[in-house]
Amino acid sequence: MAMNEIRQQARRTAAERVARLRQQRADLVKKQEELSATVMTALAERDAVIADTERRAGAALKELASSGLSLTQAAQWCDLVDKDAARLVKLAAQPAIAEGGPTARETVSGDR
Repeated sequence: MAMNEIRQQARRTAAERVARLRQQRADLVKKQEELSATVMTALAERDAVIADTERRAGAALKELASSGLSLTQAAQWCDLVDKDAARLVKLAAQPAIAEGGPTARETVSGDR
C-alpha cells in the first residue's frame, strides 16, 4: 500500500471516529435536555398542587375563624402557628393561578 493510501485511510478512519463521537455527544445532550424538562415539569406540577392545597386549607381556616373563633384560636385548633395561619388565609384570598400566570413556586413561598 502506498503512503498516500495509508494517509487517506487514516484520515477517513479519524473522520469517522470524530463523527461517531459528535453523534454520541449530541445524543447525550438531547437526553439531558429531555430529563431536565421532565424534572422541571414534575416540580412545577408539585408546586401547583401545593399551592392549590394551601389555598383550600386557607379558605377552610378562614371559614373556621369566621365561625366565632379568632384566627389565633382557629390556628390552635389546626395545630398551626399564627404565622402559617396568616399565610394560608392570605393565600385563600388570592385567585387560583391560571396557566401561563405566575408560577406556583412564587405563590407557595410567598415571594410575590
